[in-house]
Amino acid sequence: MTHHSATAEYDALNAVRVHTPGPELLTGSLDPERSLFFEPVAPERARREHRHLIETFERAGVEVHQLADDLAAAGALDELVREVAAATESTPGDVRPIPDVDAVLDAFDAREKLGLVLSRPRLLDRDAGAGEANWWGRSAESTVADVRFERPISNMYFQRDHNLLGDEGPIVANMYDAVRQPEIPLVRTAWEGVGADVAHQVTDEPIEGGDFVPAGDFALVGTSAVVDGEEEILRTSYAAGEQLLDAGAIGFEEVGLVRAPLEAGRAMAEEYATGSRVLHLDGWLNVAAEGLAVTRERLAAAAEVDVYERRGDEYRRRETTTVLSYLDEKGYDTINPDWLERWPTNFLTVDDGTVVAIYRDDAEGTGEYRPERNHTIEALKERGVEVLPDGTGLLPSALTAGGGGVHCMTTPLSRG
Repeated sequence: MTHHSATAEYDALNAVRVHTPGPELLTGSLDPERSLFFEPVAPERARREHRHLIETFERAGVEVHQLADDLAAAGALDELVREVAAATESTPGDVRPIPDVDAVLDAFDAREKLGLVLSRPRLLDRDAGAGEANWWGRSAESTVADVRFERPISNMYFQRDHNLLGDEGPIVANMYDAVRQPEIPLVRTAWEGVGADVAHQVTDEPIEGGDFVPAGDFALVGTSAVVDGEEEILRTSYAAGEQLLDAGAIGFEEVGLVRAPLEAGRAMAEEYATGSRVLHLDGWLNVAAEGLAVTRERLAAAAEVDVYERRGDEYRRRETTTVLSYLDEKGYDTINPDWLERWPTNFLTVDDGTVVAIYRDDAEGTGEYRPERNHTIEALKERGVEVLPDGTGLLPSALTAGGGGVHCMTTPLSRG
């Protein structure tokens, strides 16, 4: 059995889980703001881009799992479809069960079944009104299907957020936004599908996987900011980080709980007239190789980190410093991205010094790679890092409209 753990982002990625978006993407894109998307995500273009992402991983020798297949392997997918298809006592009176669900299960493959579960269709049972009878004596209006999509689970292709993979095994996160909470039981079941034991499930406090960066003998956990003396939670609370330490969910020699540099991020966003780069830790920091980090240095210099040192079975706080100083103490070389690069730290490291990255195309939006517009990728290559694919990376413009990059779209299942 594969050992489901990760000590460092730069350890060889053996297996990764993704979810190629299905019909749930269309329903979510119709209301992007409430679905937490930047803008509508074009479904077919997004699926093409996602297939390219998968092909890139496979060419790099990474075993790619689809969420649907892992749920099917856990024996859970058919029952999930039955739950969606059923009408219960609590179901509104205008909703009826999907007829002959067994025929649906026989006809659909795993991805189609998961698409049904995520899009959450409800068949409506309403009187369409009398119409002119057709040749077999039935009203044409009475045969019209009427379907409502009820709270579709549209963000599922962002597979990072619900999991942290550390040195003690998988940790199931606790989503900050209520709209994403229904994803949690699905991803926990998917771990069962690959035979993994969950090391810990965070409760009570919000925490998301984009706030976790393991780096060998230490790990960083992004947490809430402090503004005017008050805690401001972006996606992960400081208490959630403490819970990881207290529960023995991770076993690194040192763990840094990083305070989000929210005020510095707001100042830079205003200065450059852009959106924020501070939401998850992977929005401004990632590790491309042992001893090489990509980080927005002005944010790293402003971000305080409480360094906890492992002593026996517990962690004790040793010092408070800045992220930039801590990386320097660890002997890290750092690459400072241009602020206008949107996804420079949201790459996925698939081996020590090999990354799958996202590039910024030319100003006309033709898709062409321009070195002068991709400072980070060029700096990575100068330091000997291989950038996949083709030395330039990917341009998933439809997928990133949902609000995340390659790192956000992947759950590492095994490293090392």
